[in-house]
Amino acid sequence: MTKKLIEFIRLNQTIKTIIDDKSLSLEPLFQFRLLGILKKLEPHITNFEIIRNEKIREYGTASEDGALSIPASDTEAMEKFNAAISQMLDGEITVDIEPFAAADVFAQGINAECLLGLYEIMEQ
Repeated sequence: MTKKLIEFIRLNQTIKTIIDDKSLSLEPLFQFRLLGILKKLEPHITNFEIIRNEKIREYGTASEDGALSIPASDTEAMEKFNAAISQMLDGEITVDIEPFAAADVFAQGINAECLLGLYEIMEQ
């Protein structure tokens, strides 16, 4: 499955939300497959975070307590940071994800917002 990195980041967050929702009683096989997808996405998410943090160090300034950030008032630094991040987020990557049958997803009792987040990995 080939998608933009931003789409996989959103999918990763949706799956984490589902896994962490203690009110759900996910079927073990369904939960197993979700965890497998998280593992497949992990290197891409980690690489993104490493590069994002490098760019914050490159364009940001340290506060009195040592925390790095890019001040909104520094428009040049913010534009450079956003350009670098946007280029990564818009880049396409391929991850081997076997789609779920829609009926299997709907049977889990997942809320509508998360269902929308999983739409990309449901059989059409």
